[in-house]
Amino acid sequence: MIDTVLNWFALYGAQALFFALFAGQTGIVPVPTTIVLLTVGALLLDTAISATSVFAWCVSGAVVGDQFGYALGRAGGPRFAAKLQGSRWAPMFERAETYSAKWGALGVFFSRWLVSPIGPYLNYLVGMTKLNWFKFSTMSLAGEAIWISGCLTLGYMFSASITSIDGLLANITWAVGALIATLFIWSRIKKFVANQGNEQESTDPDKGSI
Repeated sequence: MIDTVLNWFALYGAQALFFALFAGQTGIVPVPTTIVLLTVGALLLDTAISATSVFAWCVSGAVVGDQFGYALGRAGGPRFAAKLQGSRWAPMFERAETYSAKWGALGVFFSRWLVSPIGPYLNYLVGMTKLNWFKFSTMSLAGEAIWISGCLTLGYMFSASITSIDGLLANITWAVGALIATLFIWSRIKKFVANQGNEQESTDPDKGSI
């Protein structure tokens, strides 16, 4: 698949990336979009195509793909959800549902770059739940811009070792995710300790006595 996309890029220029990112963000076609972006970023060293043009076409394709999933989920509603039961996409939709329940609209932003594998499926899900379109679109655009610019930049800077870049990106993603999880757990621990202290004060018989 990646060879096909890169051949299109060589033949038709940055416009080919629009269709690659669109297909990847719908989740229907298994396009390795992160690897494509890293590779294209590396190729920018040896091509006359403008980096700005590549970025614009990629973001446009990704955002349109997001909008496609959102619109289809919103139009299909419960009937669309019923058809997914037992399909090969069902496990990913279950993961997206759990994630969405926890993070809400902000989850759309994080799913564009931090937990990108569930991003395409989250588009359909938030459409079915009728998340506000403006919130969805804002989070989608911001997240896609961060993801695409980051991948293109990494590819451009470290073009000599594209395989290592993918590993580096994965490590960075997991590191950020681990940091967020650590901060969340720490906040829960602090709240628990504070609640325990308040309960002890309220039940202490000597409290307030002189």
